Amino acid sequence: MRNELEAVERVLVESGEMNSALRIRRILDGSEKDFQEFLVSNELWGGAGSIADEAGVSQGRDVRRSIEAALIKLGEQQLYTGTVNARTKMWCDVFSTWQRDGI
Repeated sequence: MRNELEAVERVLVESGEMNSALRIRRILDGSEKDFQEFLVSNELWGGAGSIADEAGVSQGRDVRRSIEAALIKLGEQQLYTGTVNARTKMWCDVFSTWQRDGI
């Protein structure tokens, strides 16, 4: 899942979401424990204020779509391994529906 989280970091950098990207970089450079905790955190998959909820929102749908696509790939891997937050599946389902419907 490190590769998928690195992909999220890259798209955040490309989108100018530097605070979230730097937070992810610190996690990637940190301990395995911190990495595992972040994957199931509300900071990543929670509601208001989370990366899933807010990253790229102010920059329009094209930017947001690329972030959502990276989060879908990460979330799918997490679902496959059972390393999930209570909201991971919900976010993946919503993002997938939006991608499919062109929203």
